[in-house]
Amino acid sequence: MFSNRKTFLHLGALALLGVTGLRAQAPAAPAPAAPTPAAETVPDLPALQAAARAAEQKLPTPAVLPQTYFDLTPVQRDRWRKFLPQTLLKLTRRERVEIVVLGDAILDGAKAEPGVDPVLKSFAGVFAKKLATQFYYTGGVRVIRPGARLRDKESKVMGPEILIHPVQTSSIISAASALSTVGFQGQPDVVLVAQGLEDGLAGVSAADVTVAFRSLLDTARGKRLEVIVAGPIPQAADPEEASLALTRGPASVLREASARADVIFSDLGDLSRLLGAPAGAKGADQIFPALMQEYQSLLNLLPSQGVMTPTAGMHAEMGRILFQDVMQGAPGVPWKINASKATLAGQGQLTLEFELANTRREPLAVTLLPLVPAGFKPKDTNPEIELAAGAKQPVKLNYAITDTRHLPLTDGEMRLPVLVIAGKQSRIEDIAVPLRPFSITWNARAAFNQEAEFSPELEIENSTGASLSASWESNWGGKSQEGKIALEADGSEVLKLALPLPAEGRSPMRRVLPLKLALNSNGVRQIFDRDIEITRNMGLKESVPLTATDRQESAVTLRADADSMKLFLTLDLTGVSLVDDSSGKAFELLLNLDARSYGERQTPGATAALRITGKAADGEALVDPIAPWAFGSGYAAVFEPKEIQASLSSAAGGGRRLTITLPKSYLYRHEWALGNGNSQLGLNVRFQGGGRDYFLTRTRRQGDDAESLSVLELTDKPTQRWTVRVD
Repeated sequence: MFSNRKTFLHLGALALLGVTGLRAQAPAAPAPAAPTPAAETVPDLPALQAAARAAEQKLPTPAVLPQTYFDLTPVQRDRWRKFLPQTLLKLTRRERVEIVVLGDAILDGAKAEPGVDPVLKSFAGVFAKKLATQFYYTGGVRVIRPGARLRDKESKVMGPEILIHPVQTSSIISAASALSTVGFQGQPDVVLVAQGLEDGLAGVSAADVTVAFRSLLDTARGKRLEVIVAGPIPQAADPEEASLALTRGPASVLREASARADVIFSDLGDLSRLLGAPAGAKGADQIFPALMQEYQSLLNLLPSQGVMTPTAGMHAEMGRILFQDVMQGAPGVPWKINASKATLAGQGQLTLEFELANTRREPLAVTLLPLVPAGFKPKDTNPEIELAAGAKQPVKLNYAITDTRHLPLTDGEMRLPVLVIAGKQSRIEDIAVPLRPFSITWNARAAFNQEAEFSPELEIENSTGASLSASWESNWGGKSQEGKIALEADGSEVLKLALPLPAEGRSPMRRVLPLKLALNSNGVRQIFDRDIEITRNMGLKESVPLTATDRQESAVTLRADADSMKLFLTLDLTGVSLVDDSSGKAFELLLNLDARSYGERQTPGATAALRITGKAADGEALVDPIAPWAFGSGYAAVFEPKEIQASLSSAAGGGRRLTITLPKSYLYRHEWALGNGNSQLGLNVRFQGGGRDYFLTRTRRQGDDAESLSVLELTDKPTQRWTVRVD
C-alpha cells in the first residue's frame, strides 16, 4: 500500500500519460476555412479513465517498501489511547513533542562521538529516536540542555522533532521538586521517570519511594503531563546474588504504584530481554555464573564508585525495551507465580511459599535462585524444578533473618526477589506479600520539636484472616514496657508506647539509641529492633561537635550565627590536616538547608545540597551551581553561587576555620524571626577532609530528604526539644 505522497505522485503520472495518449490518438482537426479557428476537441471523463487504465497496465509493478511509521495496530492504538492519549494526538499530527527525563545514575554510561550530547545514545535518546521513526517522516531527536556546548542532534534534519530534556537527581525524593522547577522550564508533554537505582543502593524504604512517587505524579498531572515509568536496572557486584537484589525493592514499589495510577511501567532490568540462555551451561552452579558474566559485560564495572551504570550497548537495549513496553507492553514468560505468602517461622526464621505454574504446552525445566535482600539469608533449597505441560507446583523457600532492622518498616509487606531461569529466558520476579501472622508499621518515622517523650505510633497488623492474640515487650534507654493485644481478623491496633527523651540541660547533640521490641503470638516470637536517632535542636552562637564516620574522637565543631541580612556558618577544623588531592582539592562540604516556613518544614519534602570545595591553602572556596529547589520544596529561583561566600583561614595558633555566609534573601520563603525558637531551619552538614568524614546528622534516609535534617533555632536561647528519626 502506498503512502499518501507516493499515491499522489503515481496518480498524477497516470493522468498525464492518459491525457498525452488521448491527444496522440485523436484525428487532426480540419484545416480552417475561415479566419475563425475551430474549437478544440476535449475528451470526456470515461475516455480519460479508460486511457488511464490502459496506461497503468503498461507500467512496471513498483516495489513497495513496508513503512514502520504512522502505522499502529488496533491493539497499539488502544494502548496509546489508554495511557498516552494527548501524546498520541500530537504525534499523529506530526507536532513537536517534549519529554522530560527525570533520572538518577541510570542516565550515565552512554558514550557518543566527541562533541555530541551523550543523552542521544542513552536509553532515553534511543527510545525518542524510535518514536520519531514511528511517527515522523523527518526531524529526529534534539536534546534540550541549557548552556551546553555539545551538539544536540546527531544530524541536522529539518522537520518535527522529539525533544528530550534530561534532569538528573540522585533520588526520587527530590524528583518532584526538580520537575516543578527545571523540568517546567520548557513546554513538556511527557515525564519519563527513571529513578530507583540510587534509592535502592541507599536502602530507601518502600514508604519513602511511594510518597515521593505520589508527589511526583501529582506535580506532573497538575500540569496535565503524561507519565511513563522506567524501573531501575539490577547491579552485579560481588556477591552477585546480593547485588542483584538491591534495586528490586524500588522496582516493585514503582511497578505497583504505576499500576494503581494507570501509568505505563517498563522494567529496564528485565533480564529476559537483555540476556540469552548460557550456551552449554547445565545446573544452577553453571547457569548462574554464565548468566552473570554475560550481564556484567553490559555494565560499566566501577564498584569503587558505588554504582554500576549501563554501557552504550545496554542503553540501546534498554531503549528498545522501553519502546516495546510503550507500544505493546512487556512480553510474557513461560511461567507464572501465584498464591504467594511470607510467614514468620519462629525467632529469626522466615518462609516464602508460592505456586509456580508452567503456562506452555510443553515440559519446562526451571531453575529457581532466591536472591539475597539486605537483612536476609536464603537457606539451602533445591533450585531445579521439572514442570509438565500446564502443570503447577508449590515452592517453599526458607530464609534466616540476619538483621531485624530490614523487616517491613512502613507497609507490612515483604519484598523478596527470586531469579527464575527457564529455557532461553530469565527474569527477576519481585514477590511482594504481607508478612504473616503479624507485622509492625511505624506510622511516625520522623518527628520534630519533641519534648518529654516520643510516641512512634507502632501499629500491629493481623494478616492471618482469623482473630489473633499477642503480647509485646519493649526496652528503650533502660526503660521496659509490655502489654497485650487482641485483634479481630485482619484488624490492627496502635501500641500505647511512649519513649522518654533526655531532659538534662545541654545533653549531647546527637545520640543513636536502639529500641528493643518483641512480639509473641501462638508460639511465634519475633524481634523488631530499630535504631532511633535523636538530635537536639541547636541554637545560634552554640558550638556543636560533628560526629566522625569512623566513630573516633572528633574535634570538628559547627557554629551558626545570623542577623537581619545573613546566615553565618563556621566550621572549626581542629586536628584536620588538609592536603590537596590529584584534582587540587583538599576538602568538600555538603550543606543542606530546609528554609520553608515553620508549618511546611515539618512535612515531607526535599532539599538539594550546596557543594563547596577548596584547596588546602587559605583562600576562597568554590561553590558549585545551586539547584532551584536547594532550600526546600516550593523554592524555584535562579541562585548565583558567587552570592554565597565561603573561605578557609588559619588562626594564629594553627587552627583552621571554614566560614560560609548566605544572604537571607535567598531564603525568601522563611519567616526569619530572630530570637524566636519556632523560627527554624532544617540543617545538616557533611564535611570530608584530611582523610576523614564528619557529619551533623546521619540516617538511612537520602541526604536530600528534608526529614533527614536536624533543627537550627534562630535564637541564642534554644529550647530543649528533639528531632527523632527511626532507621
